[in-house]
Amino acid sequence: MTQIKNHLNDIRFKKEFNYAQLVPTFVNNNTGLADEIARWVLDRNSILYKNESHAPGLLKPTIAKLTGKDNPENCPVLQMTDALIYNAESIIHFYEQRCTPQNRLIPKEANAANEVLELYHLFTGEFFEGKVNRYLYSQLLTSASFAKPVFKEQVSSGQKFLLSIGFGSVKKSINNEYDLSLFHAEDYLKEIKKIFSKVDDLLTDGRRYLVGECFTLADLSFAAIAAAMVLPEEFGGALPNISQVPDDYRNAVIELRATAAGQFALRMYLENRTTARPQSEIPKEKGILARIVNGEVTSLAKNQYKLFYFLQKHFPVLKLPFLKLVLVCKNDLVTEVLNRDNDFTIEEINAKKMSAQKGAFFLGMDRNNPQFDRERDFVRRASHREDLEMIRKFVRSQAEEIINNAHQYGKLDVSASFARVILVRLLDYYFGTPSPNEPLMIEWNKVMFYDLFLNFTNNKKKHDLACEYGVQRMEWVVSVINERQEQRREGKEIADNLLNRMIHMAEKDEYKWADVDVIQRNIGGLLTGIQEGTNKSLILILEELFSRPDTLQAAIEVANSGDMDKMYGYVKEAMRFNPTQPGVIRYSETTQTIKGNGSKQYTIKPKRTVMTLTSSAMFDPAAFPDPKKFISDRTSTYMNYGFALHECYGKYINAVTLTEMTAAILRLKNVRLEPGSAGKGMGLTDGPFPVNYVVCFD
Repeated sequence: MTQIKNHLNDIRFKKEFNYAQLVPTFVNNNTGLADEIARWVLDRNSILYKNESHAPGLLKPTIAKLTGKDNPENCPVLQMTDALIYNAESIIHFYEQRCTPQNRLIPKEANAANEVLELYHLFTGEFFEGKVNRYLYSQLLTSASFAKPVFKEQVSSGQKFLLSIGFGSVKKSINNEYDLSLFHAEDYLKEIKKIFSKVDDLLTDGRRYLVGECFTLADLSFAAIAAAMVLPEEFGGALPNISQVPDDYRNAVIELRATAAGQFALRMYLENRTTARPQSEIPKEKGILARIVNGEVTSLAKNQYKLFYFLQKHFPVLKLPFLKLVLVCKNDLVTEVLNRDNDFTIEEINAKKMSAQKGAFFLGMDRNNPQFDRERDFVRRASHREDLEMIRKFVRSQAEEIINNAHQYGKLDVSASFARVILVRLLDYYFGTPSPNEPLMIEWNKVMFYDLFLNFTNNKKKHDLACEYGVQRMEWVVSVINERQEQRREGKEIADNLLNRMIHMAEKDEYKWADVDVIQRNIGGLLTGIQEGTNKSLILILEELFSRPDTLQAAIEVANSGDMDKMYGYVKEAMRFNPTQPGVIRYSETTQTIKGNGSKQYTIKPKRTVMTLTSSAMFDPAAFPDPKKFISDRTSTYMNYGFALHECYGKYINAVTLTEMTAAILRLKNVRLEPGSAGKGMGLTDGPFPVNYVVCFD
């Protein structure tokens, strides 16, 4: 029995390549049926990709150039920052290794897996896929008027022009590739009907899917190959409309649509063919000017600690009257401001945005708000000290799995393939909020995080999008809570995670006030902060360590020793030099004076925004001796997560996640940065967010 073996070498890939774009590129034959299988897998996993479709007969040189091999079976090609994969079966296997369990197409149970794979190879073999391809092209090529409109779909303007002026050569190329002169279309159709008849027989017992109780690779592959014979509207590539084909082809389609197998293929498309994410979602690549500016910013960022040191030394308090903004830079003054949380408040800064996105959250409330203590204590009671070890084990196991899958490629995208994947799965495992699909949850949290913490100009378009996504996420989380509460009413056990603990607590008289809205608002507030801030922090930590060869080598030795306490020292110190954000913002409604530990008083006028530069505070020699030196075993009080009442709630979680992820990357053999833009600075960015940051290893 033929199988896709669970062995990494089954994946066809190119070892030496360089790709530096914000999203993968999917190079495909627009009418290809194997290409549709791969495309379906990508769309099922909500992968955002640049669709580079080619007309049949015009794809071969591109595939040969990308793969280094002149073989039409190497189509399609998926180009990513850390892997270049070719052939549909390879793309299937690549995502089977990486996707969530609900998206897997090959069952775990051995007998079911064998049955699925046997059918997959039947449908994608020469007997079926080969005959369907030949039938499709033999029918379309009977006339340029039939073929040209289909071949021109989704392709570049250059290829459309070639098809217009050189269709004869394209036709000749397709004829040669598929040996169309050997048989007549009726011969192909007879063989195709045999497979349809076999599927008819499988369906006679009323089964919904070909194998088991859920959608598998057998269903997907049959529907994708049969698509050329039933012409579903949902086909992701280019196929003709039934009204636009030759009479013989139309009659065959009508006949096959009427079979049980034909109806099954159409139903698989209708019920399971996920729509591709629109090309409009692809972030715009930076122009020349933007790249120059980004390069300068990257250069300045390497020396930003010198600015922090300068500010705390020469401008302990810097007033910008025209902006109604005050910068507080010295450690004792920053500490005083953040400790005086009744005088320097936070609700004016982000409470409104938090509420607009998904409802109020205690970290956006001030101490004088009666909800603050009640809801903060509710969330704290749901958290346990021993959770940190639980989180550590999860992050470590996920990191090991991702790195094992990446070993043969010698590259790893720390942001796209590593950090964001681990973090979005941590939201399910520990916080208890599974994703409707992982890329969607990542996008929700990214947009909401930007609006809360980085939308300083109050850009309405970005705020409105954050509110839209906030509603979507809120509705999803509420549906999860309702489902779990129903399970509790039925007497079923639910897993031990943060959300489920809140649900348990809300059943007690002490917390009867904690309704679905309270639970949703508070778990939602935690979800927003855990992803993008941690992802960016990891990239900045690595960037700082890679810029210091001696420190990097010492950190690698600590990572390999397994001493995570010492490792966290490197993490904290790297964040001090290369912070995710320079400080935290507060608001002063009335006139205030501050003096810290000194004798000089600084007056802050009323109705001022106060930026406490925690990064400058960590370069104050009074609190951080020899502040310009990288010292991994400091005992100073770091402010990487803010300070005092509104210190980041995820501080202790981030201490674990960042330490474990940093150590995992540093343990890679001969780890080094990818040459070019993907390994420079923060790598490839979408606004303030690192999207791709690639390391190489042996």
